[in-house]
Amino acid sequence: MKLPNLLFVLVLLIGGCSKIDFVLKNASSKSSIENLLVYEVSGVKTEYLLESLISNFGSIKNENDKRFRLGANIEETVVKTTIETNQVSTTLQYTIVVNYELIDLNEDCETVNKRYEDSFTHYPKSQGYNFGTDLSLQKTYKNYVNSNVLKFKTYLETNQDFISCTNES
Repeated sequence: MKLPNLLFVLVLLIGGCSKIDFVLKNASSKSSIENLLVYEVSGVKTEYLLESLISNFGSIKNENDKRFRLGANIEETVVKTTIETNQVSTTLQYTIVVNYELIDLNEDCETVNKRYEDSFTHYPKSQGYNFGTDLSLQKTYKNYVNSNVLKFKTYLETNQDFISCTNES
């Protein structure tokens, strides 16, 4: 009795899933400037920005591959939005601003200047060091910096003037 039911369910499962298409990310969909950038990063928490730039744009493997110089300046503003009666801040509003300047070292393309701003709210649980809260802030900060870099990368990949310039040279 149980074996026919199991076979019936198995047939339904296989028949129902026969129309599913499995999609893999195409590894050849690489950016036209990937692994061609030299980075100049300044500002606060530059290690987060540099880590995100390298993971999204790659790093130069050969010194002769230098084609672009990407200057990125990261600025941070922290505003205490909720202050308790004892002057302890319970809500912090972070604003991250990154200014990008992409220069073609061969001088074939125009310089690209772009500015992106992201904001998020952090709720510290206590004064001083709190492992969970500080780790949460660090992770959120990294996510917003990475999001900022992805916006710039998307801009470059969809900017027709930049695409035509990099394809011509």
